[in-house]
Amino acid sequence: MSSLSSQNQQQRAHDVGRRNETTWSDIDKTRLYGIGSVMYSALTVALHPLTVAKIRRQVATNNNQTTFNSGSFFQNYYRGLSVVVSLAIPARIIYISTLEFTRELIDTNTRQFIFNPPPAMAAYEKQLQSLSPFVTPFSGGIAGGMAAVSSQAIIVPMDVISQKLMVMEANMYRQKGSAMNVMKSIIATEGYGGLFRGFGLSLFTSLPAGTIWWASYAGVKDQLNHYADLNYPMEAIPVIARQGFVQVTSAFSAALAASILTQPLDTIKTRMQVAKGKPVFFSPVAVAKELASTSGLFKGLLPRIGHMGVWGSVLSAAYEYLKFVSRKDYNT
Repeated sequence: MSSLSSQNQQQRAHDVGRRNETTWSDIDKTRLYGIGSVMYSALTVALHPLTVAKIRRQVATNNNQTTFNSGSFFQNYYRGLSVVVSLAIPARIIYISTLEFTRELIDTNTRQFIFNPPPAMAAYEKQLQSLSPFVTPFSGGIAGGMAAVSSQAIIVPMDVISQKLMVMEANMYRQKGSAMNVMKSIIATEGYGGLFRGFGLSLFTSLPAGTIWWASYAGVKDQLNHYADLNYPMEAIPVIARQGFVQVTSAFSAALAASILTQPLDTIKTRMQVAKGKPVFFSPVAVAKELASTSGLFKGLLPRIGHMGVWGSVLSAAYEYLKFVSRKDYNT
């Protein structure tokens, strides 16, 4: 029995050492949100053209080109930036708070259950402990899905307004290409409900996307973290290079999985949100017809993989750094 207890302690120490990450309770929230808002806004400005390219590709038809025929790069590929920056900050605060709080809560309680099972489960203690490698992707996946869903009340209106700006024809954009004009037009023709067009489908899309992304990211990162350890026998390769490799590999693995598995739903959602007039009721038959057109539903897949991969790599690296400098004991 003492041998088993010793193994439990060693396994627990090993898991803690491997994770060795900043937890939600370690973070100064004021510093996190302050620095994070500035950092996220800067990254949004830098990567916004990728979003515009993805959206235009998804809604493209034979009569609708994906490229612009006139105007400067800034005028074309920074459409909708103002509304994205202004609404993404509160959405990101909700997202991060839900993600980190939920992930730490699930991770802590799951590990507690595995290594200290209730008397009724004591006979399965060894089998439970064998599940410890799956705790990190499990907690990350559940927390990611909940975080994605929690921010949709802000994300959906932001998407509806910004995406309409992104796909406007050049002449129309020059005349009425402002977020306020688009919002007034939507409310006038569809009511306030028009700002939440595709809300149900957006929830249905964001839940699997967030779950797949964070489960993949956390799982791959957890498996590769030992390469970035200071004591790992790869002195010829700088630690920062190994950490970068782990970060990029984890992010692109998550982007690839989430993009491919949720692309059809994302395409239907985008088409529904940018459509003109009152929203059409999506019956199961209508959705089935859309799903049957796989070639159309996978339009924009490569831009979306690139978009999620670049966004994921940059944002996850920035976020890991942000968590580090937001620690309560930072510089102490």
